[in-house]
Amino acid sequence: MNEQQILVPEGQNYFQIIRRFEAPRALIYKCYTEPRHMVHFWGPHGSTTPVCKIDLRVGGVWRIVMRWANGNEYGYSSVYSEIVAPERIAYRDAPDDWEFGLDGLPPAKLLSTIVLDEAGMGTTVTVTVRCISVEVRDETVRRGFTGMVTQGNERLAEYLRTLDLTQA
Repeated sequence: MNEQQILVPEGQNYFQIIRRFEAPRALIYKCYTEPRHMVHFWGPHGSTTPVCKIDLRVGGVWRIVMRWANGNEYGYSSVYSEIVAPERIAYRDAPDDWEFGLDGLPPAKLLSTIVLDEAGMGTTVTVTVRCISVEVRDETVRRGFTGMVTQGNERLAEYLRTLDLTQA
């Protein structure tokens, strides 16, 4: 399965995006956790990632700014809630300028989990996004979240072709 699956179960407050990559899990994990890799693929086609800061620990903040050719930018922050290298990364949304870990955060709207399952030389990445309600889930999908992840996955597949897959 190199193509992607998007699952949006009727009446549920979550959606999933599943994609297999022809690369070892250790390398895919590095791509999702190291700025030197993430800047090459995070975000939709036509965007760059001029800001990518990752404090990879439970309570650590992950900050991204995406920029388009016209100068428009979109930034956001997330806080890691679970890290099991190289199998699982969980994080939740945070205010854009958040720097303070998990304590004092307003209630989460989105809880995201990335699970990396290795099979042979390939890795299946399952992104599960749980929302506070079905309505928030539907609005998140309607606003293009799944399309953005799809494009980021396409960019990741292209980026992986530039790497030595044996050097994970």
